[in-house]
Amino acid sequence: MNRKVLISSYHMNQVLEDYIDLFNQYNIEMDTIIINPSVNESKLLPIISKYDGVICSDDEFTANVLRKATKLKVISKWGTGLDSIDTEVAKKNDIKIYNSPGAFSESVSLYVWGMILVLTRKLLLIDSMVRGNTWSKAEGRTLAGKTIGVIGVGNIGKLVIGAGIGFQMKTLVNDVKKINKTFLKKFNARQVSKSTLLKESDIIVLCVDLNQTSYHLISNNEFKMMKKDSYLINVSRGPVVDEDALVLALSNDLIAGAGLDVFEQEPLSGDSKLRKLKNCILSSHNAYNTYEAVKYVHDNTVNNLLKGLGCFN
Repeated sequence: MNRKVLISSYHMNQVLEDYIDLFNQYNIEMDTIIINPSVNESKLLPIISKYDGVICSDDEFTANVLRKATKLKVISKWGTGLDSIDTEVAKKNDIKIYNSPGAFSESVSLYVWGMILVLTRKLLLIDSMVRGNTWSKAEGRTLAGKTIGVIGVGNIGKLVIGAGIGFQMKTLVNDVKKINKTFLKKFNARQVSKSTLLKESDIIVLCVDLNQTSYHLISNNEFKMMKKDSYLINVSRGPVVDEDALVLALSNDLIAGAGLDVFEQEPLSGDSKLRKLKNCILSSHNAYNTYEAVKYVHDNTVNNLLKGLGCFN
């Protein structure tokens, strides 16, 4: 039986040649759309009705797109987050959705600590001074005895806390869900309200999913609660932080700095005010990106597609 699939994932398209023999083995015909970083609704609407399966990244599989996907049996998401897919409509239309939960948790958690060390020890500033032939000193801050606050204690949040145990910091956590007491005890972490975490933390790390409750979770009021010498790290999703409020906070020294791997609009626009600020690190949604984790997700995404198409159990 011939099946037709669409590869709209930019990541998957980069390595598609490695899987062509496997697709041929199961008589799967492929079409591709290669747009970095993602494919919008208008590109998908005219073509989606042709396909039995899809491999996507953060492409816009909206309700409108899914209602036109009359043949679609499976969406295999490259990566973990599903916020670009209308999962409710997919469920109503009996479209299976697969992803690779937890695949990037270790990679992202270590990226968080990289950002923390770069910010607190001012490594980018020192590097730029030396390259500019200025042999000057920039005073940093130690971590021992300081407080880290982690909002969102899922796979990534837990690993952020675990990886930081050697820095001898106090740990506060916040989540809409109750956190396992054994975990809290193991890492000597205290579950508190969001406002308490913001007021008491020296470093705040956002590890939440993007949903109705987390949209603009951090905005003007939240920045006013934070310590003036605190740092914000966002490796979750861009819209979790109100970007206009963040620019104001960084520009007016309401906080000391920020490490940002995600933005409200990606790629970050050329005229973004964040580009002009020296007290933040800007990263290209790259925290996931280690060879080992990416290779696993490539393989798992293809296997998920084949499973969803009924090629094997």
